[in-house]
Amino acid sequence: MKITGWLSAMLMVFLTLRVCPMMSQETVTLSGIITDSVTGKGLPFAQVSVQNSTTGTVSNDDGVFQLNLPGRRAHDTLLVAYLGYVTARVEIPATSVSALAFRLKPKAIDLSEVEIKSLTPEEVIRQVVLHIPANYGSTPVILTAFIRSRKFLNNRLAEYTEAIIEDMKAGYTAYDRRNEKERHEQSNVPLLLKGRVVSDTSLVNAIGDLGKSAGCLGCNFINDFVEFYHHTVLDEKLFSSYSFRMEELSRPEGGKLYHIWFDQRKGVKETLWKGEIFVNAADFALLKIAQKPSFEAFEPYERQKYKRPYFIGGTPGWYEEMPLMDWTTTWSARNGNYYLSTIRSDNWMTFKNPATGKTIRYDYRNDVVVTDASRDEEKIKNFRGDKSTGVNQRWDQVVGKEDRVFWRDFNYLPVEEKLKEALIKMNEKK
Repeated sequence: MKITGWLSAMLMVFLTLRVCPMMSQETVTLSGIITDSVTGKGLPFAQVSVQNSTTGTVSNDDGVFQLNLPGRRAHDTLLVAYLGYVTARVEIPATSVSALAFRLKPKAIDLSEVEIKSLTPEEVIRQVVLHIPANYGSTPVILTAFIRSRKFLNNRLAEYTEAIIEDMKAGYTAYDRRNEKERHEQSNVPLLLKGRVVSDTSLVNAIGDLGKSAGCLGCNFINDFVEFYHHTVLDEKLFSSYSFRMEELSRPEGGKLYHIWFDQRKGVKETLWKGEIFVNAADFALLKIAQKPSFEAFEPYERQKYKRPYFIGGTPGWYEEMPLMDWTTTWSARNGNYYLSTIRSDNWMTFKNPATGKTIRYDYRNDVVVTDASRDEEKIKNFRGDKSTGVNQRWDQVVGKEDRVFWRDFNYLPVEEKLKEALIKMNEKK
């Protein structure tokens, strides 16, 4: 995936939001913290799910989580998992609990020195792509997701948005790279269920069109690499542009993982990526991919940036520094299939004006957490999503009046204290 080619799409990605269907009247709320048993530090984006179901959530940056379940789930098994750690299993209580503490034990053993690897990293990735339909399902699926988006201008929080979205995907199948545009048009059809927005209007307006746009809701899912694998590190046509290395790790629950590092090769003129991939060796399911711009892409970008001047605030002569992005996507096994689990996107875009000496930094941060998934044919048949929702609209125009009761009782990723303070300050200005 080229940074320059996807920049406009990425900007749209970070301006959208959503979360999950209406809960039954009788619910059990489970909340607490997930930590490393050795260091005591919180584990971000640890998986919390109900065994033999598609329902789940993840922890926030501090390891804190909250999960609301219907009362009928009492006495089912709750799974708490993190890559490289022993999975915790507990019975779901019949009443709400607010102080659960899970101390996960790290247990990943490097096998690379004692086991001869029969596959190359490139062959493992080829097998990942080959097994996509079997692992993730080729039929349409509706994902229910919580989305949190934050916009910053010069490190000041300009807008904070949360939403619940249902997103219909066309299914995970093999496709020709020439058909990728059509595939994007057919998949990720969104339906906004609930949302809320807090904005500092002056800062949002200062960001210009980017600040005023909600973006396309379905664009949040652009980093689902197993759905759109062409033009990414999973694309075999780009293998020659990357260098790979691999180790094998044991899984605490049995079996092994392929852990692959990748980076742009020296001398490649495109602006590509570096990062790491985790693959379940038993079935070649992609579990996690994290990537950021490769340092090898810096010089090619520098040589080209002065060919792309910008007008900002009516002033010409602005130039964008190489974007700093950090994208992480995870998938998890739920009820016999693998499903998209989380997408975290952090983007920092810095613009400089040599004539005036001024600098502007725009930050966009999105968290996407899939809380449920359905392949119910009747639900898919009656789905009424709309690809145009959010396009050329501000978020407050999209979500309407905030449902305070709903958000008081439902939040899969608890608001961090720092954000609470920022939100209070913005509210005081209204």
